[in-house]
Amino acid sequence: MPAPRTPRWTKPEIAILREHYPQGGMRRVGEMLPSRTWRSIYMKANKLGLRCELPTDAPKPKLQGDQLEEAIRLREVEGWSFARIGAHFGLAEGSACNAVMIALCTRKGFTPAQRDPHGRLTAEGIERVRLALKKGWKGIDIQLHLGISASCVAEQRRRYNADLKERAKAPLPAPGGGVMYSGVKVAKSKKAEVEQLYLQGLGTQKVSQRTNVSHTTCLRIRTRLVNKLRRKGEALPGCDINGARHIQAESSRFITDVQKAVLRQLLLDRVPVRRAAAMAAIGSSSAYRLRDELIEELRQKGQALPSPRLPGRVRTGQYQQNNWPPVSAKSIYAFRALLADGLSFADAKARWQNERRAERQAEAARPKTFEEQLAAVAAGKAQITTAFARAHLEPRLAEERPVA
Repeated sequence: MPAPRTPRWTKPEIAILREHYPQGGMRRVGEMLPSRTWRSIYMKANKLGLRCELPTDAPKPKLQGDQLEEAIRLREVEGWSFARIGAHFGLAEGSACNAVMIALCTRKGFTPAQRDPHGRLTAEGIERVRLALKKGWKGIDIQLHLGISASCVAEQRRRYNADLKERAKAPLPAPGGGVMYSGVKVAKSKKAEVEQLYLQGLGTQKVSQRTNVSHTTCLRIRTRLVNKLRRKGEALPGCDINGARHIQAESSRFITDVQKAVLRQLLLDRVPVRRAAAMAAIGSSSAYRLRDELIEELRQKGQALPSPRLPGRVRTGQYQQNNWPPVSAKSIYAFRALLADGLSFADAKARWQNERRAERQAEAARPKTFEEQLAAVAAGKAQITTAFARAHLEPRLAEERPVA
């Protein structure tokens, strides 16, 4: 059933509004027009360009006292998001953000924007806000440094841009210098691009990297997309109806086709499985699984995998030469990221070795602290040498000669 339509404003009502709203405000007009709601009075006055001249105090944050202290603790210590803090106290995300940021302004040593006795920004305070907008600060940074609400930042941005446009000046830079972050407004086309990548089965990290949209914003878009699909009885690829992922479409943990080809060639060249796995930057378990698949493939062709040439007993790490192969899971995934960028195995290996060599040289040239030197001595990587006399540095008194 459609909502009842608000009756049109009559000429006598408009006359009362024009006469009493500037001096009496909402309360005076509401008493004279009891059939009109305060929202209806405010909207009509705004359309007519009427402004109330009564001084009003600035609204206070909705979190005060112990609740405000708990919200600050949850934000600074526990690392909660403003959405979670707002849900915890039964507030909107923006209300929680405003309360916490305004309180943290003075606690972190910043000076709030200047205000008059009624809480309105003075000319000096507005100039400080405009300077921050001109520098391209994020909205959250302006809130923290000047102690103002998010709506105040948006309103001052709108007014400043209108002023610049009227004077034929260049518009303000985008918030954050144009860098995508969790607080910046995302275009509909960019949101559609993010949703399409999610529908292809990619995870949030990959979607964020490909679209240059912040990780937090991608998570919010994903949550809305999951809810929309759930209402249709559908789910994201590789996820259940609630959005929990069970199958990944693409990950740095996956073994690339280039690595599989290198491993197959090494096995055909009779290199032992564990050594071939290290040389191809593949885990041992995965290497044995790929070897079994290769054996089955050759068996169907009527062939057999040649037996490996065992090198006999070798020391652990004997094949770790020239910064190769990667030894930890983190380093293996970093090497696979190079292969995912389209490099060949030889080029990726050469870049990996050059980067590790540069890191080791930089670490060796870095001045060591006294504690680090003691740790190196304790580990046997350095020795303490005895001091020896250096006669050329010691001062010597000239021999006294007898006076003739």
